[in-house]
Amino acid sequence: MTNLVNRSTIYTWLQRWPKVELHRHLEGSVRFETAWELAQENPELSAWSPEQLRRAIEFDGERNFVHFLSKFETLRKLYTRPEHIQRVAAEAVEDAAQDNIRYMELRFSPDHFATTSGYDRAQIADWVLDSANEAARLHGITVRFLLTIGRGYAPEIATRILAIALRSQEKGVVGLDLAGDESRFPADPFAPLFNRAYDEGLGITIHAGEAGPASGVAKAVVDLHAHRIGHGIRSIDNPRVIALLRQREVALEVCPTSNLQTGVVETYATHPLPVLLDAGVPVVICSDDPSISRISLTDEYTNALMEMHLSPETLARCIMNGVEYAFLTPAEKKTLRERIATELWDVLLNSPFTRSE
Repeated sequence: MTNLVNRSTIYTWLQRWPKVELHRHLEGSVRFETAWELAQENPELSAWSPEQLRRAIEFDGERNFVHFLSKFETLRKLYTRPEHIQRVAAEAVEDAAQDNIRYMELRFSPDHFATTSGYDRAQIADWVLDSANEAARLHGITVRFLLTIGRGYAPEIATRILAIALRSQEKGVVGLDLAGDESRFPADPFAPLFNRAYDEGLGITIHAGEAGPASGVAKAVVDLHAHRIGHGIRSIDNPRVIALLRQREVALEVCPTSNLQTGVVETYATHPLPVLLDAGVPVVICSDDPSISRISLTDEYTNALMEMHLSPETLARCIMNGVEYAFLTPAEKKTLRERIATELWDVLLNSPFTRSE
């Protein structure tokens, strides 16, 4: 029988684990201190108090999907100079490295950063990629990038973002993401664009089955060639969708805390993550928007152990899933797999769990 020690000890132990992060939005990874400084340069925000800004860009207790998405509307207003964009990109990578994330796929939409700044989206992408790559070099973390298309984007913007992704592969762009409110904006109009991305060799991840039904997950896999699904927790409602995920070997990027904060699940105890794992679905635990949710990836692991009662061995399997479903070449996966497995073995041998007969 396994007995849990106190949360602080568990967190400290899990913080030492080597981690893989496949679902993290740069837009939701802005330090509050940085956001406050940048807000002072926008007249629309400069008169706000710190408390007003915090309520606008961090989880404020209202568990509602649309309300959660509204945080990004304020975050879009922070960027009035190139240095702002470069700064948040570098800090996001530094923060991930400090949480012992060894490999991260950082996703972002150039359109988000263009809203207030007015800069060209291709130039914005270069600023993010160059700054994040330099920070990765300095902090010893491997970072790749996904470009995000919002479900509400006009066709010409979506097409432009795909073009940027294709021309930026040498800078580490490995995939394309579809995000946004699936209850209001269906994925169907984007199928031709994602089919092209798939044919061009980009990895495909689609936000689906979060606030929307399991059928949206099936559509993402069949019609948009998704290799991974962002969230996808409603898959559990349909056995045929579960079977499809297993058959096609499609992984779910599950972000438990944001699922609570958006109101799509009630509690950690009722989160379908353990049931999805029991059903044989590949799952990678991720953080989504750490600054909005005020969490780290270590917090997600801690909640998975203490609130959802996953075993350390199951948690380690989720990490290795992150290696297997990363948008990397076979050779890159082999190197990462060996590194992560060695480090995981070391921390598991020094577990703070006690065992009694």
